[in-house]
Amino acid sequence: MFKPSILFNAIFFAIIPSILMTIGICGYIVHATSVERDNLIEEQAKNLVDSIGYASEYNLISINKTGLQSKLRDINATSSLPIANILVYDDTGELFVASNYTQINHSYNEADSYGVKITRPDNLRLIVSSPIFAFDNSFNQTAQWQGTSHTAHPIGHVVLLLDLSAETYQRFITNLNLFVLIGIAALLTAMLMIALVNRVIKPVKAFVEAVKRIGSGDLRYRLDIPVQYEFNELRDGINVMAAQLQHNQSKLESEIEDATRDLQQNLLLVEEKNAELDIARKEALEASKVKSQFLATMSHEVRTPLNAIVGFTKELEKAELPDPYEDYVKTINASADSLIAIVNDVLDFSKIEAGKMELDHSAFNLLRTVEEVTKLMARDAFAKGLVFSVESDALPIAAIGDRHRFKQILSNLLSNAIKFTPKGFVILRLKINSVSESQHMLTVEIQDSGIGISKDKQSKLFKAFHQADASTTRKYGGTGLGLAITHGLVSKMNGKLSIESSLGKGSTFTLSLPITTSKPNRVEKLSRLNKALILDPHTVAYTGYRMLFQQLGIAADIYSEIDDWENQLRQQDNYDLIVIASDSDEESLELLPLQAAYAAKQQTAALVVLAVPLYTSLPETHKSLLGDWPVTEKPFTFSKLEQVWSQHNKLSWLAEEDDTEVVDISANQSEQGRIKMLAVDDNETNLKLLSAILRKGRVNLTTTFSGKDACRIAEEEEFDLILMDVQMPEMDGIQTTAKIRQGILNKHTPIIAFTAHAFKEEREKLLRSGMDDYLAKPIDMVKFNQLVNKWVVGASEQNIKPQTKAQVDNEKRGIDWTLALQKANNNHEIAVEMLTMLASTFDDVERDIKHAASQNDFATLLDVVHKFHGSTCYSGVPYLRSLANNLESQLKKDVHINVDELIESLLQEMQVVKNGLAELQSKS
Repeated sequence: MFKPSILFNAIFFAIIPSILMTIGICGYIVHATSVERDNLIEEQAKNLVDSIGYASEYNLISINKTGLQSKLRDINATSSLPIANILVYDDTGELFVASNYTQINHSYNEADSYGVKITRPDNLRLIVSSPIFAFDNSFNQTAQWQGTSHTAHPIGHVVLLLDLSAETYQRFITNLNLFVLIGIAALLTAMLMIALVNRVIKPVKAFVEAVKRIGSGDLRYRLDIPVQYEFNELRDGINVMAAQLQHNQSKLESEIEDATRDLQQNLLLVEEKNAELDIARKEALEASKVKSQFLATMSHEVRTPLNAIVGFTKELEKAELPDPYEDYVKTINASADSLIAIVNDVLDFSKIEAGKMELDHSAFNLLRTVEEVTKLMARDAFAKGLVFSVESDALPIAAIGDRHRFKQILSNLLSNAIKFTPKGFVILRLKINSVSESQHMLTVEIQDSGIGISKDKQSKLFKAFHQADASTTRKYGGTGLGLAITHGLVSKMNGKLSIESSLGKGSTFTLSLPITTSKPNRVEKLSRLNKALILDPHTVAYTGYRMLFQQLGIAADIYSEIDDWENQLRQQDNYDLIVIASDSDEESLELLPLQAAYAAKQQTAALVVLAVPLYTSLPETHKSLLGDWPVTEKPFTFSKLEQVWSQHNKLSWLAEEDDTEVVDISANQSEQGRIKMLAVDDNETNLKLLSAILRKGRVNLTTTFSGKDACRIAEEEEFDLILMDVQMPEMDGIQTTAKIRQGILNKHTPIIAFTAHAFKEEREKLLRSGMDDYLAKPIDMVKFNQLVNKWVVGASEQNIKPQTKAQVDNEKRGIDWTLALQKANNNHEIAVEMLTMLASTFDDVERDIKHAASQNDFATLLDVVHKFHGSTCYSGVPYLRSLANNLESQLKKDVHINVDELIESLLQEMQVVKNGLAELQSKS
């Protein structure tokens, strides 16, 4: 039994459309034929009427009714058209003659006098009318047939009446026969198509049923119905498929049985493998510990020789070495610092890779931390001539996290931006979005106008030992670990680091870090500071100023053009603070005091502050250009604003002393309060270095090369502090510490581990073993002094001021004693020795300069000045160094216009330095 829907669809979609199409085509043909027949009859009627008109002209003129009637009857009898009557009217509208007087049913219409007109009163009649015109016969008989014009009015009218009833009937009979034949043909076609569809559907139905049975699992079923043509192949294909499926099913069942048996056997093996995997996991953990220990050991082995290299080169810098050895030592020292930075990067990266990076979670001042980093990075940016700006929301005072690692992340990103920005700007943006009262999201953006990075190379940035391009590495240097370490630290802090950049258009690094605060964000408004006016030539810094003053509730007007700034000064008189920012070139510095004086004159009640980049590094001659106006370094931040305003409120411009500075034990002190220290290290170089550093300090140092000797000395003598190396032969630092703790004299003596171990767990292990603290190699004297102050000096000496800030004898020229002490590591005797050694070369330098200048030998003059300039870098003679630098720069540019004036200024300043040194020596 077939489904009715299949047959119905076959009939509906195949047979009926074909029948309808056939009927439609036939109907169209019948209609077209009828229209064509009607047009033909009308055309024949028109031609007949015209012929009758021509034939009736003469008869009308001659009034020959009998002849005209005879012609009309002949036409009626012989025409193929179904003529009912032919009527001819004269010009008065009276019937002149008719072919059949029995059927006159037409009235003459004057409106139809012109032109042939065809009308159909109904489907069975056709009326054709036409006027009859007479030719002009005013001439001879021949001439009347030569003219073509007719008179204005017709002489008569001819009407042709056609009876179409017979034509219509004949046409109906023809169409009827045609449609009957079409219907019979369509019916036969339908019957044939139904039979054909039935022959197709029956096998298809059988195939569908067979597929269903085979699909339901009856793989033994086979098709055996008789079919023809291609259905034979389909039937055979279905039968073959069923046979193959049956065979495969049998095979699969057999394989499943085999697999089940194998699985049962393998279950036993899995248990054995699990045991082996557990053993392998333990071995992997052990291997990880070994790797960590290896890194710690390598850290120690690398840092130990670096400790000696860095320490002794720093000591050599204090010595009076002749050229070029002094320059060699300086180069070695810089290279050693670079090597330490590389080692630190490698060790940090190793810790991140090993998963040993541990973060500290303690409270720290986020605002102060950011300003410490920006202060350091700003110096590098301004030294390259870049514009450095900070745009920051109000940052929390007490954030909880790892302060050191946060500074490392921020420093790496800023250093990277400054490094790859040859000109333009670097902007640091900090935004705080609060999630709750104590949870916040810190977003840091660092935008630069540097070389940029193409899209296809950005994926390499956060991978170790990669930079965007090998040529970039050669040009800018670096190991390629900075961003990899930064990315690892950010991930460790549950943050996110991303970059947007395009080649040649700069880059923007975006850092998102979740932070926790223990105190709410509060920025207190500065008293009596309500309105500020800022002049800064760099518009890129506008947003930084605006954000700073907005969060403090201070109205600020910011200008970059001097004319607009001066107009604002004249128009307003209620400013509390005026900030004048500029670059640090000599021309800008000369203009600053004039602008400050003008502002102070216009705004007598306002505090005028000058903002200059790298102010502390400027030569004294450049600083002197600024007069007595208060100066702060760019960028202008909250702490700097708070400092200058608080000083203004106190009516004092003197910088406050830092009461938190620790005692420098390496400085020369009296015998009173000297510290007894024992240093234990199997490396003789480290002990020599420590002895060299502390040889003139307030430390009585005892050294030993082994743990056994250290234990023996500790039993005989009590010490204030013991510096203990960790890795030593026979008895290591931990064993030595345990032995010393068993004694009486040094049972409670602070023991500091002197180690290069990189991992936190190693340091914790040292502290658990009985040591009190640790000091990293190579030795950092600042941290060393802090440890001594922490464990030895005690609270009573924490506020002792260092005695190294002597008053400068000559503030503008000559010797800058503070700078001289700084370069001599705050050692008075070394500072004097360096100045004396420099002054001893003045006579030879003066002689060589004058001789080269008199001979116009500028090449020799450049060599002499270059060497002398290098020697001024190690003593506190900033103005003399500046003069030597200017003269050297001009000679390098091959400009000799004012060389004599520069030489004269240089020689005069050398004399000033001599006099200052003599006065200094006389005082001491």
